[in-house]
Amino acid sequence: MKRTSIQCFFLILLTVPIILLKAQSAVLATGANATGSNGSVSYSVGLPAYIVKGSNNEIMEGLQHAYEIITLATNETSTTEEGILLYPNPFKDFLYLDFTTNNFKGSEYQLFDAQGKLIKRDKITQSKSEFNFSSLPSAMYIIRIIQNGENLKTFKIIKK
Repeated sequence: MKRTSIQCFFLILLTVPIILLKAQSAVLATGANATGSNGSVSYSVGLPAYIVKGSNNEIMEGLQHAYEIITLATNETSTTEEGILLYPNPFKDFLYLDFTTNNFKGSEYQLFDAQGKLIKRDKITQSKSEFNFSSLPSAMYIIRIIQNGENLKTFKIIKK
């Protein structure tokens, strides 16, 4: 019984300092607060961890990552232009455009990235066209088919 009591005493004695350790604490290299009309933000450089405190899920101390949400506000046009095919989707290097029932004269395409930046535009010279997009990185793009200044169809495409 005496031996068990001594072992329990030493176990407690060794456990208490481990519980009190703050292994994720660190000294900050730098940090500051910024305030504007829409709110305020605190930032720090040099912390290895973060702690969430409070009922409003506020980050009070620790590593803070920027989180950016980009919303692309475009819809595929719902026109009666059913005679335009764009394939394959997703594609690897080449994308094919086929005007099956429509006249392609005066048409062009505009290629946009996910943020809406115009990447490429060109005239469409044939009813069945092949586009070489091998130089583009893998991502989601928007291609818009325009004829005589009027938007015929908009496609969301994915390059593998």
